[in-house]
Amino acid sequence: MEPAEVEFLAEKELVTIVPNFSLDRIHLIGGDLGPFNPGLPVEVPVWLAINLKQRQKCRLIPPEWMDVGKLEEIRDQERKEDTFTPMPSPYYMELTKLLLN
Repeated sequence: MEPAEVEFLAEKELVTIVPNFSLDRIHLIGGDLGPFNPGLPVEVPVWLAINLKQRQKCRLIPPEWMDVGKLEEIRDQERKEDTFTPMPSPYYMELTKLLLN
């Protein structure tokens, strides 16, 4: 797979946002999203979260595994074991790049 294809697949992962606008449910081919109420967290795909963030319509809540403490725990656990530890997400590298940009 090419990097652009992997990034496209990663954009379908769900993340939590806190919108600052009101909107009823959005009916998309992939499923319904919402409702969006100011201050109430809602899960949306990464592509929508990034779009809303760029338009200053929401605040993005990073996934739990992106917390520094959690990453350090995973690192320490991996150092202790002889085998590989599972990654926090199948698209962790792509999601990190998308969310931090």
